[in-house]
Order: sequence, then structure tokens, then C-alpha cells
Amino acid sequence: MEKFDFISIGSGSSGRGLAAGLQRSGWKVAIVEKDVDHHFGGTCINTGCIPTKAIVESALHNSSLDSAKALEDKIVERIRSGTLRNVEEKVGVKVIHGEASFIDQFTIEVGGEKYSSDMYAIATGSEPSIPPIKGLNSVDYSTSSDLLHIDHVPKSILVIGGGRIGLELSQAFHNLGSEVTIFEGLPHLLPGEDEEIADAIKEHLMSLGIKIYNGRFVDAVDQGMFEGGKYKLSIYEGENKGDYYGDFLLVATGRKPRISGLNLEKIGVETERGVIKVDEYLRTTQKHIFAVGDVIGNPMFTNWAAFQGRLVLNNLRQSREETANWEKLRTPNMPRMTFVYPELAAVGLTEKEARDKYGDDVIVSKFYNKWLGKSMIVGDYTGFLKAIGRKGSNEILGVHLWGVRTGSIIQMIVLAMENNLGWSQLADMVYGHPVLVEGVEGLSRMMSGKVNADS
Repeated sequence: MEKFDFISIGSGSSGRGLAAGLQRSGWKVAIVEKDVDHHFGGTCINTGCIPTKAIVESALHNSSLDSAKALEDKIVERIRSGTLRNVEEKVGVKVIHGEASFIDQFTIEVGGEKYSSDMYAIATGSEPSIPPIKGLNSVDYSTSSDLLHIDHVPKSILVIGGGRIGLELSQAFHNLGSEVTIFEGLPHLLPGEDEEIADAIKEHLMSLGIKIYNGRFVDAVDQGMFEGGKYKLSIYEGENKGDYYGDFLLVATGRKPRISGLNLEKIGVETERGVIKVDEYLRTTQKHIFAVGDVIGNPMFTNWAAFQGRLVLNNLRQSREETANWEKLRTPNMPRMTFVYPELAAVGLTEKEARDKYGDDVIVSKFYNKWLGKSMIVGDYTGFLKAIGRKGSNEILGVHLWGVRTGSIIQMIVLAMENNLGWSQLADMVYGHPVLVEGVEGLSRMMSGKVNADS
């Protein structure tokens, strides 16, 4: 039985970075990945962020599914193979092929072979969460991962879920030629994002021809030879009451930790509502076993998972045992991206969250992209930038940028918030011209009181 200092179960951004860093520091390390050929590097590289955004971007400029899939396959293969070569050949981490299951607190079994380790990281990521809709388990629905393997553009697509995944893929396939209908049970699309901007995005998508029904959950799903398509979705009550038909059914209702089969209960690693419980150092109830990434719950972002992995890595590089120098997990100002077009990038509180916390002290300013010279040059007038703060305070509570390439702009806001800089510091810089980031200048000048926010 081969013995290691550290084993990461999972090869995503958190576990892989942690394992590679420890190997470079002289530890004997292994990574267990159940599907090395198709999933090394985790969900983001193989079935999540990278391939879906490749399709979104390609569909925006080219109406061919073949072109979109060719770009997706090329990028995914390049990143996955390069990541595997780097970890295995350059860094020297042993990659174990197969699915891991704990035999005892220090031993796992993979494909009939046993391995022991002084420490572990559970970094098995997440999988699609399927809602308990009547009839759904009896039909051939698809998830976002399944959609990556589609070989044709459906005439009509029914999408259950109006979050990031649902909206991004809905707009992509609309651009490729599908008739798309989205169903979101909550009152607003993009749950967790600013409601005003979510409603504006809904209006924009509907103006493009995408049908959207929200405020009532789907009650039932059926599959058969219907006149309107292969699938029927039913809503029993409310203003959206009725039956809806389509040729393809996409379920995009979020994700849940992938922890089944690990035998966590056998070794005393506690979970709560399907999420692994961890302390401030990301240790489970077994102190030599860490849990990082999606397995510890929301938010399930690959950049957040990588942040967690770096925390554990830095702590273990100092000492294999907890010391006063170990850093505790903090909640950073985390950028949130939604790659509809134009895209949404946000950080901090929504307006509702701010008003729930600070009441009437909250102030809001909006800067419309159509006011920018660069927007006029490129012919894009959609979207606006929204700032949230407090009366008499320089503090940035939240910023929500809906416009072209705002994902590349939000980081300057994150940097300011992380370093306790405020509206006045953002307003007092010299900005390039003509560029889209000038919208942040206008927004911050409004918030710092240098211009009238109502003008």
C-alpha cells in the first residue's frame, strides 16, 4: 500500500493547486481523479466555465453550432492536457485514476487499490441539482454538461432555471437559431443579484425574442408525441398557468456538492444538508481531512475554490499542525460574473441587501453606458452601471456593472474594496479615453458628490 503525505480527492482548481503547491514544497502528494481523460482539471475546465463561455462567445459572432463546438473542443483539450502534463510531469504529483472511497480515516480505496495518507483534501466539486418536479425523473432531460455534446440546434428549447447557467445557454442557443422559453420560479431572474438589473436583463432578453416566465415554479413535466414538441411543461396556477411545448428540455437549477460514495459517515466527517462542515481553517470534523471548493457549499465559483486551496496551502507550508500563524478563512470581496450579452459583473451588496441592513441611509447612483463615447463608437447602447453606498460615507457597499466586457472592469472595484478605498479614490484618478471604464469614473464621481447624482 503506497503511502503519501497528502492526497487530494479531486483535480479541480482548489485540490489541484493545493496538491501541486505541496509537492513543490517537498511533500509526497497524489491526486485522485475518477475521469482523467475527460475531467482532469475539474468542472470549470471541462464542463463548466470554459466550454460554456466558448459556446456563448462563438454563438454571439457565428450562427454555426459546429463552429461553436469546434472552438469549445479545441480550448478544453488544450487546457486539460496542458494542466495534466504540468501537474504530473513537471511538478511530479502522482495522478491516480479512479473513484476514491474512504476505508478508514487515513486510507482510501481506488479501483481495488489501497492508498494511505497523513492528510487529505476533499475537492470533488459539484454536480447539477435536479428539482423535485413531477415527472422530471421520467423524461430525457439534459443538464448544462449534456448540452455540450449536442449535435444539432433544436428548433425549440424549454429551460427550467433563470440563473447564470440557464440565461447564458439560453441566449447562446437563441443566437444559434433556437426558439427559447425560460421558466424561473422566483420573482426575479438571477437570484442573488440586484433585482433592478435582473429585471432589466429580462426585458432585454425578451426584446431579442426569448420568452421568459417567472414567479411560479413548474409543476409537472411530460414527454411524448405532442403537437408542439417532444416535451410538455405544465404550470397549474397563476398568471403563467398553462402547458408549454418544446423539442429539447434543459434543466439549469443550480448545483450541489458531489460527495456520494466517499463513505464520509463511516470515518466521522460530518455533513449538513449535503454540504461538508468545515472550521475556519477548512478542516472537517476529522482535523487531518480538509474540504475545499464546491463541497463546502455556496458560492460555487472556481475562483473562490482556488482561493480556499491557497489558504490551506499557505497554512500547511508553515506547519502541518495548527499554529498561531495559520490564517483563517475570510470572506473576500468576490466578483460575480454572468456571461449573458451584455455581461453582468457585480461585487458587494445588492440594493435590497443594503437597504435591509442600512435602511434610508442607502444611496444609489446609475451611469448609463449610452453616455460613453466608446459605447457610441462601438455602437452599443445597452446596459448601465449601478453603485450602492451610504449617506456621508466613502465606503463602497456594492457595484453592479451591466455592459460590454464589464467582467474585465469589475476587478478595479474589487481592488478598491479589498484595500478600504472608496468612491473618492476611484473618482480622483485619471482615466484613459475613450474607453468603457470611464463609466466607473462617472459613477464614482456621482457617488463622491462631485456631480449631481440626478443629472
